[in-house]
Amino acid sequence: MILTNSVIKVKRDFDNKDEIKNYLYSFIEEHPFRQYNQKIANEFGEHLFSMTFVPPNIVVLTQRYPTEKLYSDSIPFRENLVQKMFFKDIIYFYKISDPLLVENVNA
Repeated sequence: MILTNSVIKVKRDFDNKDEIKNYLYSFIEEHPFRQYNQKIANEFGEHLFSMTFVPPNIVVLTQRYPTEKLYSDSIPFRENLVQKMFFKDIIYFYKISDPLLVENVNA
């Protein structure tokens, strides 16, 4: 499994996670990156994708991809989405971690 964390600082303040999530989703709901990740969530589980809210305007997205191929196929979608978010003046920054290989440790 490949895990990434993305830190996003939004150009607006929010009171809670639902507000910032709804705001961001209003811009990305129909974007191919969101649709791609939703297909993965539908097949492998929603638990692969989570968001942590750091008040007032930062989120940390944790995205887990079951295979390296699913992760690598997501990269062009993510890059396009980030460009659009900057272009629409929605975010101050978007920083993604290096991908981490997480192995199944079930014994």
